[in-house]
Amino acid sequence: MRPHLLTLLTLGLVLPAHAEDWGAYAIFSASAPDLVLEAPKPAARLTVGKVSGQPNQKWTFVPKGGDFYSIRSVASPELALTAAQAGLENGTPLMLETDTNRPEQLWRIVKQADGSFSFLPKHTNAKGIDHLGGVKTPGAKIDLWAYNANDKHLQWLIKPLAGSAIAAPATPEAATYTAPEIAPDKIQKGDIRKFVFTDSKIFPGTVRDVVVFVPAQYDAAKPACVYVKTDGYNPKEKELLETLIATGEIPVCVGIFVRPGDTPAPMKGTVGRRNRCLEYDGVGDANARFLVEELLPYIAKEQKLNLSVSGNDRCISGGSSGAIAAFTAAWERPEWFSRVYANSGSFVAFRGGHEYPTLVRKYEAKPIRAYLTTGMRDMENCAGDWFLLDQEMDKAMKFSGYDYRFRIINGGHVAGYYDHHREAMAFIWKDWPTPVAAGTSAPRAQDVLLPGEGWQLFADQRPGILSPTPNAAGEIFFIDTQTDRIQRIGLDGRITDFADAAQANALSVGAKGELYAASSQTGKMIAYDTSGHAAEIISGLKARQILALPKGGLYASGDGADEGVWWVKDGKKTLVDPDLKHATGLALRPDQWILAAADGQSKWAYSYQTNADGSLTHKEKFFWLHVSDWDDNAGTAGAIYAKEGQLILATRAGLQICADDGPTQVILPFPDHARALGVALGGKDQDLLFAFTADRIWCRKVKVHASGAFSPWTKINGTRL
Repeated sequence: MRPHLLTLLTLGLVLPAHAEDWGAYAIFSASAPDLVLEAPKPAARLTVGKVSGQPNQKWTFVPKGGDFYSIRSVASPELALTAAQAGLENGTPLMLETDTNRPEQLWRIVKQADGSFSFLPKHTNAKGIDHLGGVKTPGAKIDLWAYNANDKHLQWLIKPLAGSAIAAPATPEAATYTAPEIAPDKIQKGDIRKFVFTDSKIFPGTVRDVVVFVPAQYDAAKPACVYVKTDGYNPKEKELLETLIATGEIPVCVGIFVRPGDTPAPMKGTVGRRNRCLEYDGVGDANARFLVEELLPYIAKEQKLNLSVSGNDRCISGGSSGAIAAFTAAWERPEWFSRVYANSGSFVAFRGGHEYPTLVRKYEAKPIRAYLTTGMRDMENCAGDWFLLDQEMDKAMKFSGYDYRFRIINGGHVAGYYDHHREAMAFIWKDWPTPVAAGTSAPRAQDVLLPGEGWQLFADQRPGILSPTPNAAGEIFFIDTQTDRIQRIGLDGRITDFADAAQANALSVGAKGELYAASSQTGKMIAYDTSGHAAEIISGLKARQILALPKGGLYASGDGADEGVWWVKDGKKTLVDPDLKHATGLALRPDQWILAAADGQSKWAYSYQTNADGSLTHKEKFFWLHVSDWDDNAGTAGAIYAKEGQLILATRAGLQICADDGPTQVILPFPDHARALGVALGGKDQDLLFAFTADRIWCRKVKVHASGAFSPWTKINGTRL
């Protein structure tokens, strides 16, 4: 596939054989957006006119090396847009002349902040293509004029024409699709079964129609792949699946076509409670659980079908709200669904879907392969602009390195669903049964994560473990509340007993290797030497969390009647912030002058400057954490600083990693989707990231390293955006 304009836009253009004007564009005036650039006839001056769809209003962009393009009319492809007589003056007319690669025929395309473009000729960077005066009348003249990036008359909108599609392929080969030919008599007809499903506990009281397609090739002796379609059944899809199975582009798939639920009204003359928006636009895992925990097992049992339970063997598709529902099922549970076709996805603000482009950029990439589309004239209403937000999804998926395709289709909402179905299925099922791989993740995630190093289950069935903290050697201490013991993860990976916990709920290692423990039940703080010998250092402070400092002393977050942040040193306690009522994580930046304190009942972690006497100043509501749409707060339960300067917090969403200036840049969920209750860095090289959940310890090797009271002062550089 040849390079073209959209290479400049970091997009790829797909060129199918059937579209007469594939790769052609309309060029609209930004100052008169109803008018399009046109060439009345060769050797005549260019003007603007009303959209007619004629070839003289269609343009192609041919790369000429460097940043320059030849702009050609589809009506006369041998002619190139030219500044007449290589003029340098304001008012130099533009026309079409035979393309001889002259500088006045080569154009640099400059993208403006608002998404429009300016065209600057190679023979003078001081001029640009100008819609003279922005006159909103067909026939208005087009010429060269002094270039000003803020001048609307020199700004143009470039739009793909009918049939055009935009994609982000890894290679040119991945971007092209030609449907295999097959004789009609080779396509076997499958069986259709219909029923009404009323047994949902996840969506109680709902009634919905379900259609099951069983292909002729179905073999009960082996698990069949599963194709789930939201919003119910259309016979076209049966024919498409039969064809795709016959050509071998997809494996043998049992089709499940399911309508959204409806709670019938108890009286006549009114609408029932429509559940579609709740089920489809809600961004949690409820709909995925409904499908996998309720509907698919019911179908397998009642229809006596052997259905695969692997996400690698399942795809899910839909349009509009059904499209975001399909994506959400894979996003929330990629182990259940790893292949998605989302046509005109409603990634808008109905129930939090507008957050997806941001979340795709922040979350560690998941094993999902997706085919996404939008219409050039897609829907726009109170929830947002589908065309714009679907393009945001495209850019986010590319940013995080996903294996996906994106199509802009000439049409409105849910345009081209069936036209693109075969290509979508062939793409998302490519290379099956090879598992879908996760993307590379976004740049800031790559600053933290090592390629090929994922979460490993370090310990299981350990309820009541909390407050992991490392020492200088990289050993990790934690509390086992079930046995009321402090335990230690050694450098050999073994968990051994260290000391009696004395009902402690918080630990922190001091500058000399001593271990501090605090109890919100007894109000006591205890110091342990390296052999485990205990000595009480203070009583009468019910502490939720504690943090030892390099120069001695501790910060503590109080619990119950002792709410607030406290300074503890030399057997004395001082309340240094009475207003932070539920501090659930304390961490000192490696340059030792910034204290971070997470508020477990909000989306914030605070920043303070620490002073020599333990007092705190310059308090800011500083670190912004992600709160899932179904949660009321981030639920932070612990915090640490990496030596490199990132703040890592244990939250409901997993581990959230904040930049030094506050925003969450990376989110690391766990394979079991559990809430993080503790986090620590340790290991012999201090680069093993440990995360504690309700009864498990997860671990992975990362690029960042532990810091603590035992660490030397370390310079912090600003985190990259």
